[in-house]
Amino acid sequence: MTRRLRVDDQPAPLAVAGERPRFSWAVTGPDARLSVWPADAPDHPVWQSDEVGDPATGVAYAGSPLQPGTRYRWRVEEGDGRAEAEFRTAPASFPTVGRWIGAPGGAEYGEPVLRRTVRIDRPVTEAIWYVCGLGLHRPSIDGRPANDHRLSPPFAAFDRTVWYVPSDVTDRFGIGEHELEITLGNGFFAVPTPNVWDWHTPPWLGPLRVVAELELRYADGSRELIGTDESWTVTRGGTTLNCYYAGEAYDATVPPGDPEPAVPLDPPAGVLRPQAHPPVRVTWTGGPTWTRVGDAWVADFGRTIAGWVRLRTDQAAGAEVMITYAEAVEEDRLLRPRSVHVEGDRFQVDSYRGNGELDQEWEPRYSYKGFRYVQLDGLTHLPDARTLTACAAHNDVDRVGVFDCAEPLFVTFAEAMARTISNNLHHLPTDTPVYEKNGWTGDAQLGAPTMINFFDLQSLLGKWLDDLRDGMTSEGALPVIAPTAGWGYNQLAPSPEWTTVYPYLVRELYRYYGDRGLLDDHWPAMTRYLDWELDKLVDGLPVSELGDYLAPGTQGTGPDDSVLTATAFLIRALRAAVEIADLIGTDGARFGAAADELHDRLLRRCLAPERDAIIVGPHYSQTANATALVHGLIPDDAVAAVAARLAADVEERGRHHNVGCIGAQTLLKALTWNGYGELALAVARQRTYPSWGYWFDQGADTMWEFWEDTARSRDHYFHGTVVQWLIEDLAGLTCGDHGWRTFQVRPWLLGDVDHASHAVDTVRGRVGVRWSRTGGRVELDVTVPPGATATVSVPGVDLEPPAGVAVDAAGEFVASSGVWRFTGSLAG
Repeated sequence: MTRRLRVDDQPAPLAVAGERPRFSWAVTGPDARLSVWPADAPDHPVWQSDEVGDPATGVAYAGSPLQPGTRYRWRVEEGDGRAEAEFRTAPASFPTVGRWIGAPGGAEYGEPVLRRTVRIDRPVTEAIWYVCGLGLHRPSIDGRPANDHRLSPPFAAFDRTVWYVPSDVTDRFGIGEHELEITLGNGFFAVPTPNVWDWHTPPWLGPLRVVAELELRYADGSRELIGTDESWTVTRGGTTLNCYYAGEAYDATVPPGDPEPAVPLDPPAGVLRPQAHPPVRVTWTGGPTWTRVGDAWVADFGRTIAGWVRLRTDQAAGAEVMITYAEAVEEDRLLRPRSVHVEGDRFQVDSYRGNGELDQEWEPRYSYKGFRYVQLDGLTHLPDARTLTACAAHNDVDRVGVFDCAEPLFVTFAEAMARTISNNLHHLPTDTPVYEKNGWTGDAQLGAPTMINFFDLQSLLGKWLDDLRDGMTSEGALPVIAPTAGWGYNQLAPSPEWTTVYPYLVRELYRYYGDRGLLDDHWPAMTRYLDWELDKLVDGLPVSELGDYLAPGTQGTGPDDSVLTATAFLIRALRAAVEIADLIGTDGARFGAAADELHDRLLRRCLAPERDAIIVGPHYSQTANATALVHGLIPDDAVAAVAARLAADVEERGRHHNVGCIGAQTLLKALTWNGYGELALAVARQRTYPSWGYWFDQGADTMWEFWEDTARSRDHYFHGTVVQWLIEDLAGLTCGDHGWRTFQVRPWLLGDVDHASHAVDTVRGRVGVRWSRTGGRVELDVTVPPGATATVSVPGVDLEPPAGVAVDAAGEFVASSGVWRFTGSLAG
């Protein structure tokens, strides 16, 4: 059966923009045929094609022009199988009749609630509601939400890009009157609390506003478009405070007041685009166990999540209950979340003022928090099983990868990393759902391979690439966070290990998903950025403010010169540009020459005279040496000596690492690839500080920001890249190129680990590897989807291929589509 039908990387999208959308699917049979037709005219196809190229990575539409605001269906036929899906094109323009409106008096309204009544006098066959409320909107019809999205529309630099959200609301409109309602909150459009990142003073700051259009199609063939304008009314909602950092306050006793006419407002400067990535949704709910601590009640939900709690209460009229969120409890078992980056004495705190009725229910609409524990102060009754429900919310991306192995600790690492990643997906890859909620470029650069091996992030990371480009200055500089309100160009910058994520991620998304259009789209901006980096070299090499951030005991940047890490990441970005240039048929030779020159200068400056170490300061650096090895920067004749000295340092530290976020990604690989795999295994298994296992012996269920048990953030993925080593080296699965058209299977059989596996659903279908060993015998199962080939080898194993597997020029086995079992014996 044909699977994973997508249009522009979306299943059944409601607003496909552009004249040539891409159709993609996971091929399962030969001789594919693609057909597209209007949903209401199945006998009149607008395109049929037998020339589908590589459908896993996308077939560009080449039929007669698609009509705007029209629903289409499409079919794939392969052999005896077929599959169908639908999509809808975006309107020709948005808005057409709708105007931007808001509340008179702006911020005085707190939570503007805008309404209009519409009368339906004939049967509706289709209703699409396009809404864009800034900062956040919550649209509803007759008191029911128009969709299940939360924290919508997506966050962006609103002076560059503004996302609108389509919803199919056809089933809401029977004959009669219906009330349209849109409530507005601040989001990152109008953060009210001063903070170091200047979100309270962005260039787009202004009154909350909304534009919306309801497109109605009737059974008689007519069409009606109802937009926001001054005929809408506005009242005050019960939310009296809403801030991504401080939290929300709701007063159930506040009367809405008399409706007033909405007022017209100027549109934002950003270009309106339809949302094209999965929305934030509630993906898990759960109840707590309760502990009474003094006059407070503390709820433990048993897992660290990002989201909020839903409150059900009989709270007395006028009495306020304070709802405090934290990832950890203090020594006295109470919660005291705080942030030195955000002003004020309120942080991660909601509050609810009751109205005295039975069974009141409330949950936040305009913020999310990172937490495991919630403290209630001022509750006027005893809590019960229904009082609080935790709601985990993040972009509803598909989980596509699963790791397993014989070491339970490693399975714990993998699942903790997956949860940490999902807790940091809120329209961009953030650093922490508690303290910053920022799109730190370095975190995403380090985490991307693991993230993509667990989740389908094609469209979400594609959106974030647009955020990066939006943040670029005319000279080509990138901020260290994206989006930005203007912070991060001069603060903690330059930091090439962070901002080179732009060319790196463009290249990696092509590697995993194969969309050639992405390369063409970002090439001009990407090269402008690289030219900016090259223009800022000091004595021929880059400098960095961040480097190997948060090594043990540093609480920030370490003492070492970051020239090695900065240069390594810039060289990788330049070489990615060379590869991209080759893929799109342009000239990237100058970037290759620049990379070679940087490499030479780096070795002249940092390679020890004995040629056994990279020297970046008075103390030996595991990170500098491991990163140089993994990035291929050590001359061939020095690799063995550099690796030996690295291993010796790890042994001298009692088989412990001494690395920050960059070394966490490279140390185990450097050891494994250079003959010290058993040592890498020992480091990964460590349970004493500093180690990954130490966190979990302290009760962790996610990855932490610091190695110490005093970690500020306990939901931070950039130190969790041990999981990349588990997937790529212990299980042995590494993506090749062109949307998994090629991949490598090369597991390292280490210590007493007797089996490991990783499987991932890719654009081509399931890719998987599983190995096991009993005594000296090894079995290796490899799953290769249609259109892909796998290169297979196992270090230290005399592998015997099944019939039908070829051998390449390097002597490695090459397996085409199918499920293959290799067997072998441990060498020696």
